[in-house]
Amino acid sequence: MDVQKSESRTINELKSRVEIILKKHNLKVEQRLVDRFLRNIKDISDILNDELLESLVIENLTIGESYFFRDIQTFEKLKRIFKEKPFWNILSVGCSAGEEVYTVSIVAKECGVKYKITGIDVNLQRILQAEKGCYRFWSIRFLNEEQICKYFTQVGDHFCINEEYKENVYFVHCNINSPECNFEREHKFDIIFLRRVLIYFDRVDEVITKIVNMLKDRGYLVIGLGEYFPKLFEYFTPVFSDSGAILKKISAAEKEKVKSTYYLKKEKVSEHSRKPEKILDTTELVTKEKLGKILKADAKSLEIEENVRVIESFLNQKLYKDAYEKLKKEIAKNHTNFIFWKYKALAELQLGMTSEAEKSLQKAIFLNHADEEVWQLKYLLNTQKGK
Repeated sequence: MDVQKSESRTINELKSRVEIILKKHNLKVEQRLVDRFLRNIKDISDILNDELLESLVIENLTIGESYFFRDIQTFEKLKRIFKEKPFWNILSVGCSAGEEVYTVSIVAKECGVKYKITGIDVNLQRILQAEKGCYRFWSIRFLNEEQICKYFTQVGDHFCINEEYKENVYFVHCNINSPECNFEREHKFDIIFLRRVLIYFDRVDEVITKIVNMLKDRGYLVIGLGEYFPKLFEYFTPVFSDSGAILKKISAAEKEKVKSTYYLKKEKVSEHSRKPEKILDTTELVTKEKLGKILKADAKSLEIEENVRVIESFLNQKLYKDAYEKLKKEIAKNHTNFIFWKYKALAELQLGMTSEAEKSLQKAIFLNHADEEVWQLKYLLNTQKGK
């Protein structure tokens, strides 16, 4: 009973802190997602300072649209993994309109490896869009002009992925949680992308078990930077000390080896307290100290992307003053990010700061004149000035 009271108190304290963060950024999130998030992080509440918790809230509860090269650091690390062998069978779960799938295709091709990538999603319209492979600038807004020209062909106001990156790429309409979506009978996967998907499932354990069965021993699971699901550590271990996004499946042999090592290191464990039937709960090996360092590293890597999404949320809700104040702070730290300057121009324009908007827009155009939105803003600005 005391344990239940303590757990309930921890969740209530976390809930209050999370509500403050959501209110601070004027974010509206379904309560079921908040409750699920609280259950996931309750056991690490003691290592969550305000800054780290805020990062986790933004990353886990503001899913947003997919876009190319989201979590760029993850793909940089993936390049090192691709060096291990010449062929990779890859699955993308919840592939949306294909941005993640084609990003993987680009990276794999540039690494010189052969591959087969399958993207699955429950939304048929998204699958059809993925097969077409054409996107508005929003999906490629984090790419520079050189990358856009290299990977895409512009068709009107859309950017279509070049045909070479469609090779060996397939899309399937199915729900990973349904019996019909069964890849276990086929060749198992070397890598499974499961980024920002688990938060949507009520029975997370079942999905994780299915993913484990679809993945080869020592295969890789890729989740979103900043995502945390304790169940994963029963089957996986982080590959990199500065990121929790890429996990490696622990083989049966490795589990036995780790189990033996773990029991040897356990101090004064009685024979009666051991449970040989359970291979290993590896959450006890991934210490809170180590996990805290990984989550902090993830938060630092995500800082710019998170701030962009928060600013976009302000702009979508027409909270232009809030967006403007945050943009000033972010530009002071990163003055070469054209997205910040573009959004600053938009906020200034809506606040009637025409002269300032013109200066911000000039900087945005200088940093990336391939962005169609900056030219739309310029037209709007000139219209307001009566040019």
